Amino acid sequence: MPGWEDQSSKDIDALLSANPRTKEDFQVLSAQIIELVIKQHHSKPLYPSFVEYHVRQLAEPLRDVEVRKAASALTTLANEKQKEQRDKASGKKKPKSASKPTLGAAKVSSKFDTGVYDEALDDFGKDADDFM
Repeated sequence: MPGWEDQSSKDIDALLSANPRTKEDFQVLSAQIIELVIKQHHSKPLYPSFVEYHVRQLAEPLRDVEVRKAASALTTLANEKQKEQRDKASGKKKPKSASKPTLGAAKVSSKFDTGVYDEALDDFGKDADDFM
């Protein structure tokens, strides 16, 4: 195959004999495939067509739920890239902390102000016997 000449046969043999069993094993296998085979073709004009065909072939044996999950991940990636392009085109700088605010993160205090509850629930004033 063209382009394989510069790869060591040891790397290719390891790739072909891989037997992944865990999610991490599959991620390592994916990284190796990308590094050894696919990365050298990123800049070619027909690469997007290759990716579309390749993803379809990879997803063919999956169940519909699994395909939807993969499609969702690709949609998320496309949305992120679209946002980056929009921000780049408008000249916006990426915020340093893009994390969502968390509940109670506005002020940190180890002392609780419970006096507010007494005031709000005090229907009788100072004298609890003065109901009517």
